Amino acid sequence: MKRTIFCYLFFIICLGQLTAQIRLTDTRDISEKMRYSVEKRFNSWALTAGYGPVIMHTDISDYSFFPKSNWNFGPTIILSKQLVPPLAIDLQYMFSEMYGEKDKYFFEGDFRDISLNAVLYINQLGARPGPVNHVWNFYIKAGAGANYYRSALKFKETGDFVSGTEFNLPNHFMVTGYDRYSPEEEVKRKRDIVVPVGGGVLYRINEHFDAGVETTMRLTTTDHLDNILTGSTNDRYFYTTVNLSYKIGKKDKPHMRWTFRGLGMNLLGRPRKDMLREEIQRMEDEIQKLASQPPMGRDSVVIQNTLTTIYETVYIKSLFFKPNTEISFSIEDQILMAEIAVLMKHNPEKELQLYGYVDPEDKGDHYDTSRAQCEKVLDYLVNDLGANPNAIRIFPRGSSDAFVGSELSTSQIRRMANRRVDMVFRE
Repeated sequence: MKRTIFCYLFFIICLGQLTAQIRLTDTRDISEKMRYSVEKRFNSWALTAGYGPVIMHTDISDYSFFPKSNWNFGPTIILSKQLVPPLAIDLQYMFSEMYGEKDKYFFEGDFRDISLNAVLYINQLGARPGPVNHVWNFYIKAGAGANYYRSALKFKETGDFVSGTEFNLPNHFMVTGYDRYSPEEEVKRKRDIVVPVGGGVLYRINEHFDAGVETTMRLTTTDHLDNILTGSTNDRYFYTTVNLSYKIGKKDKPHMRWTFRGLGMNLLGRPRKDMLREEIQRMEDEIQKLASQPPMGRDSVVIQNTLTTIYETVYIKSLFFKPNTEISFSIEDQILMAEIAVLMKHNPEKELQLYGYVDPEDKGDHYDTSRAQCEKVLDYLVNDLGANPNAIRIFPRGSSDAFVGSELSTSQIRRMANRRVDMVFRE
């Protein structure tokens, strides 16, 4: 189980390396024929044949890793389809005899294993994605499938079948895929789910053939392979093969697994998002949005003249707010308040009055909103700019005295002018 967790963690770490590739320019010396792009056609099918040892890890095993005797070997055939340079799927079929022994027992049998697997080429995930030195591919794989098997538990000394009475079970023989009362007679094979997890390496011989080594741990979901059900973990087996792959396709086209994924391309071979370009585009959109708004020149004069009449003084600075949003200050707002703070320090005899307003069409409690605006300005003046709090008074006005006439050019300007705090000096 610990090995399984390690394999899955290794798989996740490799996926995380996808974010490591950030360069957009590709200066590698790669022929155009070998450079991958989604517009090109590549060979993508391969047929692999392999042969290697099958090592059982069950309750009836007297070894920690490698068998001490009775090694079993089995062949395999794999049909694979390359989806993109880093990813492939394969359909694998294998069969073998199986054997294990411990104490006075041994089990023997055979199985047929078929699985569908996802293959991830880890050398395609780094900062320079592609085959290592043009001839090496390293991969990990995981999948799911089924195991169809027969097995029988026997005594080592005599070779006789073990009866269930040996383990305080019903009086039948400990066999699977054989008749329990006539253990020489074959019946339907037992089926179990198998989960292969492993990896391998490929060496490119030429345009048609690859040589490789692959090892997988094949986990089962039950504890039945050896007919002993007393173990603490499910049965499993290791399968390692030396194999040869034939790359199916036209001779004038390279196989996709040996192409080089371009820098600045994502896992699927498509261009990655350019964060700088996106930021520039956002700035251009903001400039265009500001340019589409009506000019404030004439309206600013109208607003200033109106406020001078209302407050009967020319010492007025106004801060404007967006509707129904958290109150925040722009750089321009901070500069205005800094100017006010300087004037207050040079004129300590004067009083600063803060009048808060909202537009009649705004949502929420207008009085509370205008008070919050005034208090935000007061807080900034006192705590950030060091103004004297005793020389500042606030007057939340809500939506009273709003601009409702046609003196402003548009309703948009009028609503913006109504959402404000006026900073007014008094003698």
